[in-house]
Amino acid sequence: MFPIIGKSENTINEKKIVDQLRILGLDMINEAGNGHPGIVLGAAPIIYTLYAHHLVANPNDPAWINRDRFVLSAGHGSALLYATLFLGGFPLTIEDLKDFRQFGSKTPGHPELNEKIGVDLSTGPLGQGIASAVGLAIGEVYLRTFFKKKVIDHYTYVLCGDGDLMEGVSYEAASLAGTLGLNRLIVLYDSNKVSLDSKTDTTFTENIKDRFLSMNWNYILVEDGEDIRAIDKAISDAKQEDKRPTLIEVKTTIGKYSKNEGTPLVHGTPLDVEDISQIKEKLNFHDLPFAISKEAMEDFQKQIHERVDSVYKTWQSKKESLDEETLSLLTSLEKRDIDFKKINLTYEAPEDGMESTRDASGKVLQSIAESTPFFLGGSADLATSNKTYLKEFEDFTKDHPNGKNIRYGVREHAMAAISNGLSLCGLRPFASTFLVFMDYLKPALRMSALMNLPVIYILTHDSIAVGEDGPTHEPVEQLISLRATPNFEVFRPADANEVIGTYKTVLNKKDGPATIILGRNKVPIQPCTNVNEVDKGGYIVISEEQYLQGVIIATGEELALAIEARQILKDQGIDLRVVSMPSIERFRKQKQEYQESVLPPTIKTFVIEASSSYSWYSFVYNDKYLITVNSFGASGKRDDILKNYQMDIDSIVKKIKGTF
Repeated sequence: MFPIIGKSENTINEKKIVDQLRILGLDMINEAGNGHPGIVLGAAPIIYTLYAHHLVANPNDPAWINRDRFVLSAGHGSALLYATLFLGGFPLTIEDLKDFRQFGSKTPGHPELNEKIGVDLSTGPLGQGIASAVGLAIGEVYLRTFFKKKVIDHYTYVLCGDGDLMEGVSYEAASLAGTLGLNRLIVLYDSNKVSLDSKTDTTFTENIKDRFLSMNWNYILVEDGEDIRAIDKAISDAKQEDKRPTLIEVKTTIGKYSKNEGTPLVHGTPLDVEDISQIKEKLNFHDLPFAISKEAMEDFQKQIHERVDSVYKTWQSKKESLDEETLSLLTSLEKRDIDFKKINLTYEAPEDGMESTRDASGKVLQSIAESTPFFLGGSADLATSNKTYLKEFEDFTKDHPNGKNIRYGVREHAMAAISNGLSLCGLRPFASTFLVFMDYLKPALRMSALMNLPVIYILTHDSIAVGEDGPTHEPVEQLISLRATPNFEVFRPADANEVIGTYKTVLNKKDGPATIILGRNKVPIQPCTNVNEVDKGGYIVISEEQYLQGVIIATGEELALAIEARQILKDQGIDLRVVSMPSIERFRKQKQEYQESVLPPTIKTFVIEASSSYSWYSFVYNDKYLITVNSFGASGKRDDILKNYQMDIDSIVKKIKGTF
């Protein structure tokens, strides 16, 4: 239990509630021995005003699909969020607060997605929260349009700091948000002009108002961050904006009431015991750890329920009045369980049997989009090259919020972060660019994996075989980077058959992101590849004829080379098996018995892949069995490039034969 201080009264003492949030946050940080007290003390009035007067969220049903979303983009302020959720009656206990930053707790050092307690997004890497919030706002307006305002109609709020706005991803996303007119996106900017190392007068001096106005945002200034009425009015005014998202700049003092207030010293270092004691004395709180004012707790919860309960009840009535089909669609969103098993992945092969995997993917994408309203996405200004434009559907714009094609412009990082937000709305998004530009979006892709979100990354132009564009556009190290990411599956299909199999596998994943790696060069559609074997990750495409002397593993475009090399070597008396391995991660999940039936442990194994060798050392014990690329590419004709890097058929045959 925790000590209850004071009694409830009819008149709500709002400052008491704000100060209670401050004290709880300080106690959590002090108990943990680390944390960020500055934002807790400085931004408490902002988060209080939002939860008490505006945020529509039900503590008794925190995952309610039509709740307003709150994103703490300044994730280092997690103690403030947890204190707010606890005091507001969400499913957190005082023991959870005491376990702040402890292993296995519900209150980790930075917020981690947990809708059951009211945490709508994992945040911490600055800029990710505000960028993903743009995805939440896009998802809201798309679904609001789809359901004709019947059951989806909410706001997305963000609390960010100077650090968020310094990160480039925030401006990528804000620029797109302004272009799309996402008027239900409201960003509260904790403007204290201090970052971890220094005051921002040495690092961050642009005119924030002018910058956001130039991006078609509404801008409101609150001069005094302690003025609850002014913050309240600013949020109310922002909700009246019907054409633009809003940035509310709230001038605050970091570490308010601390002896080091207004300085970097209170940003990321716990306060000493004497400082905490004098703050509690100033705020008229007993100097007891985790002492809770009954008055503050009851009043805060009363404010929330008086506002939200009737809205929630009305929404439930709307839901009950839905027709069976609409209710089924809503339920699939609530459960994030879109049924892709019934989708017919239509595909028409070209007459000559030759097609690039990116072209095959484009055909399959079209059939998926036609089969469900909840599949959408876009490319970072490369849809023509990625073959990801959904031809039968409109672009998503402020005038056509039901469009399925999101034109992200040249904003790879924001695209990936926005896709995370879309996924958290229950939608199934895809994001596309060249594989080599994966490095621009990797931080957000990592957050997809961390949050276990089923975002699909479609990455094309997958090797040095790109040719003329040169090394800046030829990925070499990207595949190993993706394969090293936990909770992330990488698929590199060899032809149209495996492209279809990859989409079947990926769409039926309930959780976790995946990427589909595609090439631009035409490859033969092999009679030996199998749509239904892709979900095993690796499988035999051509067996040995008599006595197995070795196995060739290949992925993507190189499978055709492996098959050709195998035939040449067979004619020379070397009997080999060819294995296609579209997904190493999938293959490793199979039973050991299956893995060894495909790759017998006593048989020498070769790998052909125009990428880094580092993916393959668990399969190949000696570099002489690796036909890979460990250096940057070059500009030139495809065939010349492959020959120079010994990825041509003659070089492959010579290297394999030389081991026998």
